[in-house]
Amino acid sequence: MALDGKRDLAGKHFAFFGGTAGIGQAAAEVLAGRGANIAVVGRSKEAGDATVQTLQSKGAASAIFIQGDLATAKGASDTAAKVQQWSGILDGIVHSAMSAFSGKEITSDGLEFAFALQYEARVIIDALLLDNLAASRDGRIVHIAGAVPASMMPDLDDLQFEKSKFSFWKAILGTHNLGFMFIQEARQKWGNRPISITAVCVGSTKTKAMADPKMPFLMRVMGYFGTTPDISARNVVNIMTATTIPQADRFGIMWDPKKTKITEPAFPKDKAEKLWKTTKNIAEQRGVTLTAF
Repeated sequence: MALDGKRDLAGKHFAFFGGTAGIGQAAAEVLAGRGANIAVVGRSKEAGDATVQTLQSKGAASAIFIQGDLATAKGASDTAAKVQQWSGILDGIVHSAMSAFSGKEITSDGLEFAFALQYEARVIIDALLLDNLAASRDGRIVHIAGAVPASMMPDLDDLQFEKSKFSFWKAILGTHNLGFMFIQEARQKWGNRPISITAVCVGSTKTKAMADPKMPFLMRVMGYFGTTPDISARNVVNIMTATTIPQADRFGIMWDPKKTKITEPAFPKDKAEKLWKTTKNIAEQRGVTLTAF
């Protein structure tokens, strides 16, 4: 797929979930430099205000910080509502939120932390902002991911590691595969809408989260020797600035950080359908209705 990067961003609105640091902020800065309106979502007001100042200095038409906790279903829902209040029409959203942890952590929702933050929250936000993205007639969603093998797929009957021993790697890497499977089913359910969802795979990157002492030692080493956020953000920028995304490529995975080729996910159909229903049920059990599901 050729991404020519000629789309005019003047007057367009982009929200970055996890945009106050790392890859999200790096991509936001590039779009700001092209005159876009930017909202960055994060937990720290201090980091958010600093990012807004940076985006303004880069040339953003406007920039705001939206404070939100994405670790719970209600937090994700409330944050999506704040984004809707900022702009009823969205041209793109980027998910790059990541936090440091090593052992098994359970959120106040009763969900395993990586699953809650890096999968369930993303899907909730995508579903709740779907109409706002469609209103732009070309709404684009990017999930930052890693090129993990299908063997790292979690057990769909034990997503919270209640029956099996917790594995940090299976949990953190498994969220990427869950995201890929979600995109596959979204192609079936949302393919008639004027949106796209792309999982942009990146390699190890020097980010604040990767360097956090709470991260396992190997993760910190990978981050130390990783590439810079601006390099990892290149394909995010390519997606958001491309003139068009071909119909066949609107729901897929960009596996290679050095290429812009998009591949359609090919997981077993029954498992993708099961995950879709499970995702909806988990949200609804916590008071969040996903009508788009």
